[in-house]
Amino acid sequence: MKVKDYHLASFCGIYCGACPSYQRKTCYGCKSEDRSQKRTSKFGCNIRNCCTSKNLDFCFNCSDYPCQYLLKLKNSHLIDDRYDYRHQILYSLVRISKIGLEAWLKEQEAIWSCPNCGDRVVFYENKCLKCSLILKNVLKKYMEKYEVEENL
Repeated sequence: MKVKDYHLASFCGIYCGACPSYQRKTCYGCKSEDRSQKRTSKFGCNIRNCCTSKNLDFCFNCSDYPCQYLLKLKNSHLIDDRYDYRHQILYSLVRISKIGLEAWLKEQEAIWSCPNCGDRVVFYENKCLKCSLILKNVLKKYMEKYEVEENL
């Protein structure tokens, strides 16, 4: 795959560009093999390890999709809006397979940009790193648009 920012799309459909660790440069993205980064928990991720062992770019390329690991992540922390990004992973994977990685990355960059100053919004905190604007429902408009397009 030759997409410039390929490393910003995790195997499971999470946009690494909105991760606080990625923005703070302690992590180089879920697909990075660089062991010198400070955030190394990704190397123990069951989803990542499964995809790398099968030489897959994304979970949707697997014959076991959606598997127990993916569904467990999707269904974790259901009542905590800090984890909304996890609840959208299956939608993101469908979207990547439908419109392609490059178009999906552009969508994600727009979704996770602050409407006030244009800087990055990060998940968990759902706020802009630069101006601290809190955006409670970052993914809500994206999902509403997607659900209409996909007739969900």
